[in-house]
Amino acid sequence: MPTFNRIYPNQAVAICTREQAEQLVNYDHHVILVDGRPGVMLIYREAWMPVAEHADPFVLTVVFHHVEKHPRAPEAIQAVVDELKFQIRGQPR
Repeated sequence: MPTFNRIYPNQAVAICTREQAEQLVNYDHHVILVDGRPGVMLIYREAWMPVAEHADPFVLTVVFHHVEKHPRAPEAIQAVVDELKFQIRGQPR
C-alpha cells in the first residue's frame, strides 16, 4: 500500500475517514478530479474490505495517466473526493 513517504511521479495520495472510505470503495478505477486534473482512483480493495473491519487509515491513491480508459465517477463521489487533502509529488507537504 502506498504511503506519504513514497509518492510516485504522476500520483497523489490522501487519507480517508471510515465514512469516506465506505462511499469510495465501490469506485475503484473511476475517474475523478484532483485540483482540476483528471485522475484514476486506485482503491486497494483487499486492504479496505470489509470497511467495517479495516483498521484506519484508509489511503486513497490517484494516478494521472490512462484516464481515458476508465469511467467517470458520479458527482456524489467527486463531492467526497473534493473533501480530501491530497499530497501530490512535488508539492510541499
